[in-house]
Amino acid sequence: MGIVDKGNTAIIAEKIAEKTGADVFEILAENPYPTGYEDCKTRATNERNDGVRPKYIGDVEDWSSYSLVFLGYPIWWGDMPMVVYSFLEDHDWTQKTVIPFNTHEGSGQSGTQTTIQDKCSNAEVLQGLAIRGSTAQGARKTEIQELSVWLKGLKLNENKEEK
Repeated sequence: MGIVDKGNTAIIAEKIAEKTGADVFEILAENPYPTGYEDCKTRATNERNDGVRPKYIGDVEDWSSYSLVFLGYPIWWGDMPMVVYSFLEDHDWTQKTVIPFNTHEGSGQSGTQTTIQDKCSNAEVLQGLAIRGSTAQGARKTEIQELSVWLKGLKLNENKEEK
């Protein structure tokens, strides 16, 4: 996609928040990832190979009050950014429902659904959604049909009231 003014995953997260009324917390590394492709790729690959868990900025206020969590992330070279692993490992997922979504450019979910189920073993993990980054960028001000169908299929309003 090149350099964009708003990230693909952020665009999808905003659309989900608009449709569901969800609060938004962005997982940002304390040491920001480089904007250049090669530099970002090198850092992300090194972090993954070395099992690094980068620190992130801030945290979700009143985490225990949430029972439903949409978890969004980009697929970077076949995996979630390691800072997302940091977030997953730092939180208690007991009695939470996790709904993953990601943006990618051809990798789909790239096995991350299983990884999230493993990391959030005390949570119910619903079927996630993978959206191409180019779709996110191209539909910034329009409807993304795939997203709407997925959200409707989750039947969130029918299950229970969620924060």
